[in-house]
Amino acid sequence: MRVAALFLFLCFQSIAVAQSYSVTKLKEISLKSDSFIGADNFQNLYYTSKSTLYKKSDTGIIEYAALNLGQITTVDIINPLKIVIFYKESNTVVILDNTLAEIRRINFSAIENFRNISHATNAGDRRLWIYNTDIQRLELFDYNQNKVIIEFPPTVLPTIELTSNFNVCWVKTNEAIDSYTVYGSLINSFPIETSLEAITIYNESIFAIAEEKLFYSKKNAPTFSNLEIPEIKVKQFSIKDEILYIYDGQILTTYRLNLSKE
Repeated sequence: MRVAALFLFLCFQSIAVAQSYSVTKLKEISLKSDSFIGADNFQNLYYTSKSTLYKKSDTGIIEYAALNLGQITTVDIINPLKIVIFYKESNTVVILDNTLAEIRRINFSAIENFRNISHATNAGDRRLWIYNTDIQRLELFDYNQNKVIIEFPPTVLPTIELTSNFNVCWVKTNEAIDSYTVYGSLINSFPIETSLEAITIYNESIFAIAEEKLFYSKKNAPTFSNLEIPEIKVKQFSIKDEILYIYDGQILTTYRLNLSKE
């Protein structure tokens, strides 16, 4: 009932508030994968299947696998020259270059002052945003020095998702999306419902999936609007350079993401 109520609320908001975004369909391709990750600046596609990361370009497909580390939990391609793969099962992060060759492997169970982490994303300049589950705290970790350089206040609720754009990290719990700077300060706390998932930040708006539909928040507004895309179920999505990629489990469709003038 709660999910249904949220869906109706979001639909109402999409009517009550004029849309800021619209889409123009570009193309679609068939894609077999367990999870679509996204595209980089050169429109290379990244996806996973059976614990293997694939990078598909115009010239072919390359892959990376470390089966001894377990299932791939998340992949961060914000910097395609330093791709961050997180394996929760083995408490390990692997850094790859643009050929999917290993640059660095960090086992958080083996370093000094070890910690159990549930999330890891790129923070730039040899740093990672990590979430320490032992004390429920966001941390900024320097993997060149193998130590935490900034500690954030503990969260009351456990973190469900983590996303970043290097200098800012967004932490999603059951009740809110909190944003933090690399300097340790809280920027904003954005109240949400638990059914929102796969949060992505683009052009100062929060995009997320609910009921296999795509929603976005208007800038500085605590409401979500439905991005109208007919006859498509959103399993995973990605946004890069005004291109929206939507994967329905079989077909990857690309759209031009247009910002409407109001």
